[in-house]
Amino acid sequence: MCGQNLATENITEDTKKFIAANFKNTEMGLVRIARNLNLRGMADDDIVRHCHKIILSTPISKIEVRGKNYYLYSREYSAVLTINKSSLGIITAKIYE
Repeated sequence: MCGQNLATENITEDTKKFIAANFKNTEMGLVRIARNLNLRGMADDDIVRHCHKIILSTPISKIEVRGKNYYLYSREYSAVLTINKSSLGIITAKIYE
């Protein structure tokens, strides 16, 4: 089902830009993202910039909406980000194989 929009709402470029401009994370969340995406040694600001690039580079066709989350599948960065729709917090980041 990867990349198929499962919700009735439409994801647009504006939605994607809004997510990229407003996503949040905690310090511990950044540590988990760095570990899960093999970004150890990166400064927090660099990890945030990396997530921003992942979000903006993910094609609309590779963004799913399921329940309360967005799922972004980026082949370019080999990453899957799970982002809460209401808080825009990155819940998980995984390697996309």
